[in-house]
Parts: sequence; C-alpha cells; structure tokens
Amino acid sequence: MVEREANSEQYPEGGFVVETDINTLRKAAKKVLVNFNEFLLSKNGCVEPFEGRVEVGESLIFKEDIDLLPAEVIAINLGPNSWYIFTASEVPETGFPTTRDAMRVAESERKKTRILQQFLIDEKQAKVTLVEEWEPDRRVDAARILSIIKDVRHRFTRCE
Repeated sequence: MVEREANSEQYPEGGFVVETDINTLRKAAKKVLVNFNEFLLSKNGCVEPFEGRVEVGESLIFKEDIDLLPAEVIAINLGPNSWYIFTASEVPETGFPTTRDAMRVAESERKKTRILQQFLIDEKQAKVTLVEEWEPDRRVDAARILSIIKDVRHRFTRCE
C-alpha cells in the first residue's frame, strides 16, 4: 500500500487511471472529440506524429482538428496498457475575454473527463481507477509514476 502525504499537490486532479489498449483509448477519444489527430509527446517534450508505439513516460495526444481552441485528450503511458487520462483545451494567446468564458471551458473539460471515464467503465476491455484510489504494484513504481504524471500535467495546465 502506498502512503499518502497530506500534500494534495502530490496527486493531480481531474484525471483517472485506466488499464486498456490504444484502440480502446482511441474509441473513447471519439466520444468527446469530433475529428482529431494523434500525436506523441516524447519524454524530451517534443511533439511528434504518432507512429503506433508509446514508451513509458510518453503521452499519446488526441487533438481536435479545428483551428479555434482545439480540445485534447492526453493519455500518459504509465506501463504496459496502463494510462493516466485527462483533458485540456488550448487557451487563446490573449487569454479568455471573461472569467465566465474560462469557467465554461473548465466545465467542458470536467464533462469530457466524465464522459471518457464512463465510456471506459462500460468497456469490458478497460479497468478504470480514480488516481486517489490507484495503487501501483510497488512503492518505487508509485514515486516514478507520480513524477511522470506531474511532469506531463504541468505542460497541460491551461484551464485550471
């Protein structure tokens, strides 16, 4: 069992862990994104075209194929068929015109996450766990995985 510290910043909010394959992730992304392209965010931070393989610590990004504020589903590879999933949307360079607009985008992200999570829960090929309840097999894995999640989430904190 992994000991949890009182520091809530250690555990990212808004995402969940799922054990499934890439094809099931793709089907889930289709539930919240109309048309999308797939990219790989490598460990060194470079965004590259997705060519079918994702290493541990890399992220598969499903990005809407639209010009204005495209939404993204980000799947961080935690291990064989184990992923941390969250959503993000681009923020205009000048920011949102009003706080209300920013709140609408944030609510949209929460809704997309709920839809993704429910779809994957309903899939027989997927096992969904909330991040707060997920326990890696070993303590060493837990520290490494939390580091991976925090590093990638830091790059995608746009609407929070």
